[in-house]
Amino acid sequence: MKVLLVEDNVLLGKSVKRGLEEENWVVDLARDGKEALYYFESSGYDVVVLDWMLPEMSGLDLLKALRAKGSNVPIIMVTAKSDVVDRVQGLDQGADDYLTKPFEMIELVSRLNALFRRSIAQGSTLLSLANMNIELDTLRVSVAGQPLELTGKEYDLLVALAGKANQLVTRNSLIGLLYSFDSEPDSNSLDVLLNRLRRKLPGTGVEIETIRGKGFILRVA
Repeated sequence: MKVLLVEDNVLLGKSVKRGLEEENWVVDLARDGKEALYYFESSGYDVVVLDWMLPEMSGLDLLKALRAKGSNVPIIMVTAKSDVVDRVQGLDQGADDYLTKPFEMIELVSRLNALFRRSIAQGSTLLSLANMNIELDTLRVSVAGQPLELTGKEYDLLVALAGKANQLVTRNSLIGLLYSFDSEPDSNSLDVLLNRLRRKLPGTGVEIETIRGKGFILRVA
C-alpha cells in the first residue's frame, strides 16, 4: 500500500512515516498543503493521512481540492480538533475517517487497513478472482486452496492490478503505487517484477496483458 502522509510537525511526521514503513508500506511525507498537492498530482496513492492545520493550504482546503478533481482516494483526517462540528465539517467535505491527536500508531494502522480494504473490495477483506483468493487483511494469496508464495512487491503489484481487474492500469500509475516519490527505480524494474509475477500465475485463472504504450490489464478468465 502506498500512503501520502501530510504533516507539518517534523518530529511527528518522521515518527508516523517510520511506523507506517515498518508495516512495509511505501510512504511519501509532505510538509504543507501545496507540497502535498504536488505529490498527489505526480504519483498515485492508496490512502492519504491528512493533518488539518497546515501551512500554505489547510488540510480542509486540500481535501476540497482533491475531491473537486474527482479523486476518490480514501482520506483520513488527523487533527487536534476534537469538536463534533469540526469532525462533521471534515466528513461533509469528503473525508472517509477522522482521528484525533494524540493517537496510537496501532489505531492509525488499523483504520488505514480498513480504508484500503474498503476501497479495493467494497468493504470485504477478500478478493476472489477465478481460482485465486487474495486476503487483504492477512496478505495471503491462495490458488484452489493452496498458498501462492509472493514477495512483498509481487503482492503489492498483484493487488494493484486485481483491484482494477479487467481495467487498464497505466505504467506510470503502477510505478507511482509501488515506489516512493523520491526513489528512482531502474527503467526495467517494473518489467522484471511483472515477469516474475506472470510466472507464478498459471493455474490462477488470471493473466496480465500488456497494452503496448498504455499499460496493463489483469484479465480474469
